[in-house]
Amino acid sequence: MDKDHHQIEPLSNQESEEMWKNVIARIRVQEAKKRKKKHALYSMIMTTAAILIIGGIFIYESYFKPDVYHAKDDITEVVLKDGSQVTLLKGAKLTVDKSFPSDTRDVFLEGNAVFEVSKSKKHPFIVHAGSYEAKVLGTVFKVTQTGTTFNVDLYEGKVQVSNSAKPKESYVIHPKETFSNMGSNRVAIVAPTINTGNKNKNITATLAFTDFYLQDVLKIVEKKYAIKIKFPIDKASSKISILSQEATADELIERISVQLNLTIKKANDNTFELEE
Repeated sequence: MDKDHHQIEPLSNQESEEMWKNVIARIRVQEAKKRKKKHALYSMIMTTAAILIIGGIFIYESYFKPDVYHAKDDITEVVLKDGSQVTLLKGAKLTVDKSFPSDTRDVFLEGNAVFEVSKSKKHPFIVHAGSYEAKVLGTVFKVTQTGTTFNVDLYEGKVQVSNSAKPKESYVIHPKETFSNMGSNRVAIVAPTINTGNKNKNITATLAFTDFYLQDVLKIVEKKYAIKIKFPIDKASSKISILSQEATADELIERISVQLNLTIKKANDNTFELEE
């Protein structure tokens, strides 16, 4: 058999060039198809993500984002879903969860406001203001916040005030009474809302002081009872803790004097002197 019969002729330079051109062209076509599929997949993923984000924002805005009422420039009247009416004084802000009203009707207040709460025996209404809570079933009251001072004036019904820092302590106030912390969470006072200026020894108040300086305690007592108290200057920084339920000025000063081992001298009905 002739050896040259099965010999394959080598490709010419032109044939080799054409072959590689065809191979490269096919590779480029395949790569283009892959890129097109990746782009389509990426576009689908981005479109789906956008839909989910927009849908999530809509759901959050509609079902979860709290309602916020802000009296920026003037008094603002707000009627809540349970019919309760809130008068926000200038600068106040009220935040209400979408779940309102639920088992408890919780609202969150910054600033000052007057509440007229719809009555409910099963669902207490709770105003959260800083570290304090005012809990009611149905009433009209005013919450005032100035710096660290927290006050609740009650006009109608009954309110229970507590401080999250002291969860075991709470104070119930009645119409024409005011709860005040006098600017410190170590102080709690429940006293008549309107001080007529009459120096009446029968005025009573509930006061609680925790580890408080004597000079600061006596300033508060003087203001609440419209009296004057003199005391030894070396006792000014003595710390006292006291809880006095519905006490007259005489009763409260008696408890303070016992705690500091002082004696009481009355110059008149409205002037007290604490002596060593």
